[in-house]
This record gives sequence, C-alpha cells and structure tokens, in this order.
Amino acid sequence: MRFLLICLALGLFNSVPASAFERLEGYFIATETCEAFQSKNKQTNPGNITTAPDTAYRMLGINKPGGDYFQVVIEDAPVTASRWVSTGCGLHVVEAGTRTTQPDVVEDVIIPQDGPESTDNLLTLSWQPAFCEIRSGKKECRDLNNGLLPHTTMQMSIHGLWPQPNGNYYCGVPKSVKNLDSPDNWHRLPAPEIDTETADELAALMPGFASFLHHHEWIKHGTCYRGAGGADEFYDDTLYLTGLVNASGVGELFFNNIGEEIAGAQIRAAFDKAFGEGSGDRVQIKCLQDGNRKLVNEIWLNLKGRITPETGLGELLLAADTTGMGCSGGIVDPAGTQ
Repeated sequence: MRFLLICLALGLFNSVPASAFERLEGYFIATETCEAFQSKNKQTNPGNITTAPDTAYRMLGINKPGGDYFQVVIEDAPVTASRWVSTGCGLHVVEAGTRTTQPDVVEDVIIPQDGPESTDNLLTLSWQPAFCEIRSGKKECRDLNNGLLPHTTMQMSIHGLWPQPNGNYYCGVPKSVKNLDSPDNWHRLPAPEIDTETADELAALMPGFASFLHHHEWIKHGTCYRGAGGADEFYDDTLYLTGLVNASGVGELFFNNIGEEIAGAQIRAAFDKAFGEGSGDRVQIKCLQDGNRKLVNEIWLNLKGRITPETGLGELLLAADTTGMGCSGGIVDPAGTQ
C-alpha cells in the first residue's frame, strides 16, 4: 500500500495525454528574480534556486507552444539542473552577450526507423543508494547522500528499458551523435521529445536524469523501441512498468529490508507472489562489491509482448524466456556512503 500511495502521488498511473514540450534554441535572459522549479506542477524547488536578473541561462524549451514556463539549465542546482521558470521572468533570445561554458548540443537528425514496436525487452531497475556507493561524485549521488532525494531511498529507480536482442542499439542514430555518447557528453546529445508531465515523473523515478541519463537511454536504446509515440511513449511505458514493480510486494521487500541482507530467492519469490508463479524465473539479480560488503545493485526483468497501459506485468514476464538468478543475494544499501 505504501508504494501504491507513492506511485499515485507521483502520478505514475496518469494516462491523460499532455501538451507537447517544444524545444527552443538559444538562451533565457532573466529580467527578474524568480523561482526555478524542479517540477512546475508541484512547485518543488530543491535548494530554493532563483534566477539572477541580467543573467543568461541555456534554453531547453517551453512546456508547450505558447506555454507559460521555459525550461532552462541552471548549473549546480541540486537534484536537477533542468529547471522551470515562468515566461514572465525573462526573455528568450537566440544569441546572448554572455556564453555558457557548455558546448553546443549536437543537432544531427535521428531518423525514425520503420518496423513494429519492440516486443522483446529488458527492464533494468536500480537500487540507487548502492549505485551511489561507487559513483558518489555524480550529481544525483551527491544529492541523494545529502538527503535531497528521500523518495529515491524508498523505491527502485529506472536504469532503462532495452529492446532485445543485446546489441540492438542506436537505431537511425548518425555517427556524429553516437560518438558523443559518453557520460561527460550526455548533455550534448539531442534531448528526447517528451511532454512536461513525463519529464517530471522521469526526474522522480530516474535519478540519473540530473546527469542527462535520459538522453543516453533514448539515443542508445529508445531509438530501437519503435513505438509510434516516439520518446514520449518509450518513457511512459518505462514509467508504467516501474510503477507496477514499486507498488508491489517487490517494492515492499526492498523498503522493509534497508540495511539488511536479502536473498535472490526472496526477490524472485516476491515476483512470483505479485505477478504470478514463475514470473521470478524471468528476473536476474545484479550485485556489486563495496569493500567487504556485497550490495544488491539492480534487477533485470525479461519481458515479452507489447507494452500498453492495459498490459499486466505478469503477462509480460511469463511470456518471456527464463534466466539465471545471477547474484544469490546482498545488502539493501541505505542512503549515504557507508
């Protein structure tokens, strides 16, 4: 029930279509001191960030054509550098007197690929505190370890949804874009075209959003998903499946055992109970070593079938091939470096 409430609060089961985000080039020149929101809908502002008058910020876009919020980049803002600022707080210009130190975003066109939507997929979910034990310098990990991402310590986080077979990457992606796909350059990759509600939900369930992981996942994996709705459908489907896991006994197993060791067999049994006998045989557990501690790091779910808001996760799991357990178990790491 706890996880159902979390997912409902985050709006993960909202299927109402939203107005499309419109990407804009250039800069936002602030003319007033205004709040810069992580989520414009919830009016959340980690760090109480405000714009500084007469300052140029790199422009990402507007919430919809003729909309009322610009999305801009405010470097070093906690949780995410992508912030929403009222359009009444400044001007959109193509060129500014001051330039940011960020290299320009690559604009090469990604060519959508013909063919049916992927029905053979791997959903990869992370336990973020474990990841942040070995990546403590990343922005999202600094925020988590400083107590700014409490929701991330209560649920599985999105790593990605990967069309199979393994190696099915970069569909229709030009070489110039592919060559940029390294963590230091993810901010330069073309941004996925997703609506503002999807972006808000993704920022909550994919902490790596702060490091532009969503750019990388779309370019490498999402372009091979071939959903008719493009990046927005790809991420809506990912959010839907992740919400089902977190709202189930699987989510409760992790939440109720923070700081304790759980067995791989327990995780698989939780899937069997929540999604049908045998579904756990389609789940592989990944662990990492942190000194003398073994930590549960990720769970990988084999899925077969078309993903829709009406498709049950058990149906997708039971239609897929079985897999080895992988890691036999480890500690559910608490937030903060141990």
